[in-house]
Amino acid sequence: MRIKGKLFIFMLALFLFFSLSVWFYTEILFDKVNEKWAERFIKKQIIFDKNRTLLPLLQEHEIIQEMANEPAILAMALDDTNESKRKNGLAILESYRQKFQSKSYFAAFVKSENYYFNDAKNSYAGKELQYKLSPASKNDAWFYNVIADNQAYRINVDTDEVLKHTYIWLNYDVVIHNKVVGVVGTGLDFTRFVRESVGVEQEGIQNFFINRYLDIQLERSTKLSDYLSHKNTTGTYQKIDTLFVRQQDKDAIREAVSYLSTHPDEIRTIWVEYGDVKKLLGLTYLHEIDWFSLTLIDAKELDAVKDFSIFPLLSALFLIALIAVGYQLRTLILNPLNRLKTNMQAIEHGHYEIDLHPVGSAEIKDLSQQFSTMIEYVRSNNRALEEKIQERTLGLMQSEAKLNTILESLEAFIYIKDTQYRYIYANRKHCDLIEVVGKTDEDFFDEPTIQALRKADREVIEYGRKVTIEEHLTSKHTERAITCLSTKIPLLREDGSVYALCGISTDITERKKTEELIRELAYHDSLTQLPNRRLFHERFTMMLSHAKRIKQYGALLVLDLDNFKPLNDAFGHKAGDVLLIDVAKRLKTCVRDVDVVARFGGDEFLIAVENLSLEEYIAQEEAIKIASSILLHVSAPYVIALQEEEDEKVIHHQCTASIGITLFSDKKQHQETIFSEADKAMYQAKQKGRNCIEFYKENV
Repeated sequence: MRIKGKLFIFMLALFLFFSLSVWFYTEILFDKVNEKWAERFIKKQIIFDKNRTLLPLLQEHEIIQEMANEPAILAMALDDTNESKRKNGLAILESYRQKFQSKSYFAAFVKSENYYFNDAKNSYAGKELQYKLSPASKNDAWFYNVIADNQAYRINVDTDEVLKHTYIWLNYDVVIHNKVVGVVGTGLDFTRFVRESVGVEQEGIQNFFINRYLDIQLERSTKLSDYLSHKNTTGTYQKIDTLFVRQQDKDAIREAVSYLSTHPDEIRTIWVEYGDVKKLLGLTYLHEIDWFSLTLIDAKELDAVKDFSIFPLLSALFLIALIAVGYQLRTLILNPLNRLKTNMQAIEHGHYEIDLHPVGSAEIKDLSQQFSTMIEYVRSNNRALEEKIQERTLGLMQSEAKLNTILESLEAFIYIKDTQYRYIYANRKHCDLIEVVGKTDEDFFDEPTIQALRKADREVIEYGRKVTIEEHLTSKHTERAITCLSTKIPLLREDGSVYALCGISTDITERKKTEELIRELAYHDSLTQLPNRRLFHERFTMMLSHAKRIKQYGALLVLDLDNFKPLNDAFGHKAGDVLLIDVAKRLKTCVRDVDVVARFGGDEFLIAVENLSLEEYIAQEEAIKIASSILLHVSAPYVIALQEEEDEKVIHHQCTASIGITLFSDKKQHQETIFSEADKAMYQAKQKGRNCIEFYKENV
């Protein structure tokens, strides 16, 4: 049998013995290590989830408690039909509204059964009294349940059927002489709270919050709740134990909840089966809000060790294997090879006449017999190789000279960085000005530039990716800023690992400035610098989409100057241009930053405003207020200074405007119809004598 066969049989037997031993031992050890690690990991995760959920709730709780003890609130609770007490109480509620995270409050009183509310937009200013509570209404059942449950502070998640919005409601009793006379509180925006607590997705981790009756109060998955109402048709919440199949898991959860109710500072862990997958469930009690936090973690996420070697046993077994393999190698291969090596060393020193006797057996013997034949072949090949090497070396030197000539003549900055981000090559374009090689970006650029460069370089060096980006470079010495189009590629070794990056950066600063100027000219009126027709249509399209999404009204105003032509006829177009510039400035002061003022040509302007109101009549009132402000500012006197040759001419001019208005909303989205309505309303204002505001009316 040949050496290859002998070694294969021996190594196979050794491998099987070694593999079975390590596998058996590591299975036992890994299970124990992972079990201990899982308990420690989930306890830390539960503490993190608990603090993340409690913090915003406790902050609101302190404010609500302070508000519930305000004298004006207590007086209002006893008699909110008294105008003075109601006014004082609403003033206090309004002051506390500004402190709440959601900028909203509610108050409900036992005696009058009145329910008050105001939101972050102050939408209900002057009409805070929303409706009267009724025991017969299922939507008001929460109030009477709160009064009866004898808990000063509580939290529930539900949709207000009147306000049409889902909140996390924080209720606090208003108490006088140990008697509950009302409930006050606020609502945290449910979507935001979910995003900041259970909404933070972690791979393999799922969070639930339940009450002591096992009702699910809060969770991330919409498969368990649509988040529009947390109550089903029977009026009860979905229970956490319905999510588990095994009865032993359900019993363990109930037992843990009961235990934690009396031991709030402890944490319980249970291995459960959830969705046919083994998971670790951690529970803790949030006594501040009377909820329980549940955290489910996949078992695979809790593997602290998977393929790590068990050093004591593995080292011993490996040592035994090495000794056995070494003995066999020495006997079958090394000793014959040593004798062959001695002969080869003699040949190396020029003793080609040495008589080479075969050594070893099998392949080693064949190798020694071929050695003599190889010696002559090697000598002849050496001469040929030396000639080829000289020829290729000369060719490489000529190619390198050509490449250097090309690189040095390019306008682009060409460079190479090593894996420590040091420059190891740079073409003459920059090396003639400053010393680059051996330095890093910290020597040339400010901190923001360094961070951006390092991010792109890391993509190339660490991940071997080609990167093409625009880089904004600011010199830390001259503070001069330029923009470069850079392409960076990885330089690879034969094994595929990256040893450097090569970059080519071209200065495109002037080209970017030209592009920005072209864009500015394409989207803005050259005289007033207001958006032109093209930009206005783009912005107005976005406003319509926004109105459709939030279901609030907006308004489009068409404004035409009344006596603009006489000014042009009397003093020329230069005077008219100065007037139009002044009108544009006045219009911009009358609207918000989110609104759009545009010049449509001549003396015609368009103003689009959004987020006016959910109610059409309120939106109309807000639009008229804006138009009235515009009319007042436009009609103020103008002082126009014209430079004529060496004299300055001052013109005093009075100008008015006619304004047409129409509303748009989620149900009214067609741009041409909206423009047509506003334009018709403007002409109606012209026909009524000018210097007035006209709302579009059908069939007029």
